[in-house]
Amino acid sequence: MATAVPMDQNNLNGTLADATKDTMELDTTLTGLRKNLALLEVAVLTKELRLISRVFRQFTRIRKHLSEQLLVLVIKEQLQNRSSSAAAMMIHQLLKFLPESISHIDENGHAMEVDARMDEKQHKKSTGESADSLLPEVVAFLYLLVSVRLLDQGKKEEALECTTNLVTYLKGFNRRTLDEISARAYYFWSLAHERLGKLRNIREALLAAHATAVLRHDYAGQAMLLNLLLRNYIQYGLYDQADKLVSRTKFPATRSNNQLARYFYYLGRIRCIQLDYTDAMRCLLQALRKAPQNIALGFRIQAQKFAVLVQLLTGEVPERKTFLQPGMAKALAPYLQLARGVKNGDLSYFQQVVEQFYSVFERDGTASLVTRLRQNVIKAGLKRLTVAYSRISIEDVRKALNLETARDAEFIVAKAIRDGVIDAIIYHKEGYVESRESTYLYTTMEPQHSFHERIRFCLDIHNETVRAMRFPESDKKDLETLEERRERLKEEQELAHTLVEEDEEDDDIL
Repeated sequence: MATAVPMDQNNLNGTLADATKDTMELDTTLTGLRKNLALLEVAVLTKELRLISRVFRQFTRIRKHLSEQLLVLVIKEQLQNRSSSAAAMMIHQLLKFLPESISHIDENGHAMEVDARMDEKQHKKSTGESADSLLPEVVAFLYLLVSVRLLDQGKKEEALECTTNLVTYLKGFNRRTLDEISARAYYFWSLAHERLGKLRNIREALLAAHATAVLRHDYAGQAMLLNLLLRNYIQYGLYDQADKLVSRTKFPATRSNNQLARYFYYLGRIRCIQLDYTDAMRCLLQALRKAPQNIALGFRIQAQKFAVLVQLLTGEVPERKTFLQPGMAKALAPYLQLARGVKNGDLSYFQQVVEQFYSVFERDGTASLVTRLRQNVIKAGLKRLTVAYSRISIEDVRKALNLETARDAEFIVAKAIRDGVIDAIIYHKEGYVESRESTYLYTTMEPQHSFHERIRFCLDIHNETVRAMRFPESDKKDLETLEERRERLKEEQELAHTLVEEDEEDDDIL
C-alpha cells in the first residue's frame, strides 16, 4: 500500500517566496512602463526632450523583466482609450508578434479579445464618440519594446519584420520628439540584420537616413547612424570607406558618452589598421574612459584588447594591472602571454602563443595586429642583446632570435639601427655588432615630448568637461522677447522725438 510522502516545508516556502518575488517584479515593471508612457506623452506635449532621455535611461532595466503577457497588457491599456487611427492600426499589426495577444486576462480576471476591442473602437469612431489618438512616440516606443523582446528570445526573422515596420513607419514623420526613438529603432533594425548576416543589405538605407538626419539637425540620429555605418564597414573589412566617411562627416558634440565611446572605438580600429598607432591609442583610451565603468563589460574588454595590441605595437609594454581588472582577467589572458613574449623578446615563445590562441584572435578581430607583433618581438630581443653585450657576433644574434640565416639577422639589425631602436655599428667584414654607449635620457627632447602629451591629455579632459556642463535655464520672466524689445525701442524713440519737439516749441516762444 503506497504511503503519502509529506511535502518539504522549506521547498514550499521557497516556491511561494519565488512566486511572490516574480509577482512583485512584474508589478514594478508594469508600473515603470506606465510611468514611462505617461512621461513620454508629457514630453511630447511640453516639447521637453530631456524627459524622453529620462525614459530611455530606464529602458535597460525594464528590458530585463519584459514578458509577452506584460507587453500585451500595456498595449491593451493604450488601445482602450484611444481612437482607431492609423497609429492604432500599427499597434494592431504589432500584436501578431505576441502569441499572448490572442486572448488575454485583464486585471479583473475577465477574458478580453484584442480584435473585439479593436472592433469596439471602430464602432465608437463611426458613431462620433471622441477619443484621444495615439501619439507616434507611444507607438514607436511600444514597437521598440516588442522588438527587444523578440531579439532577446532569439526570434530573428520576427524581429527583422517588426523593426522594418517600425523604421518604415517613422520615415513619415519629422518631429524632434521622435529623434531619440528613431535612433534606437535604427539600432535594433541594424542588429536584427547583423544577426541574420544581412548587414550589407542596409548600407545604402543607413547612408540615406544619415543624410536626412543631418539635414533635419537630428543629432541623436546622426550619432547613432554614423556609428552603425562604421560598424557596417568594419564588419566587412572596408576600412578605406570607413575612413572616407569619418573625414567627410562630423560627430555631434552634444551626444552622450555612450555613443562617443563607440565612435572613438571604431575610429581607433580604423587608425590601427592604417598604422597610425599614436592616434589609435588616443582614440582607444578615450573610448575606455568614456565607456560606463559599472556596465558594458563586453565593450570595455574588446576595446582593452585593441588598446593592449596597439600599445605593444608602439614599443611599450602595458602594466600588469591592465590584465587583472575585475571581470577581464580570463578574456585578456592570451594577450597577457603575448605581452610577456614581446617584453622578453622570445620569438619561439611568441610563436607558440600565437599558434595556441590564433582562433581566439580571429574571433576577436585582432589576428592581423597580432601578426604585426613579430617584428616588435625581434626588436625587443635585439634591444635586450645590445644592452647586455657591448659587442656580439651576428651568428649569436641569429641563434638568440631564432632566425634562419645570418643574413636575415644582419638585415634586421641594420633596420633596427635605421629606425632608431638601437644605437650600434655593424662591422660586416668582422661579422659582429658593436653597441654604443647609451646617452643620458634627460639630455634629449624625450622628457619634453612626454610632458607635452600629458598636458594635452589633461587639457582635453578639462575642455570636454566644460562642454559637458549643463547650466540652468534663466527665468523666462526676466527674459525680454523680440517683440517686447521692439515695442520698448519704439516707445523710447517716440519719447525722444516728443522731447525734441517740446524743446523746439520752447525755443520759438523765447
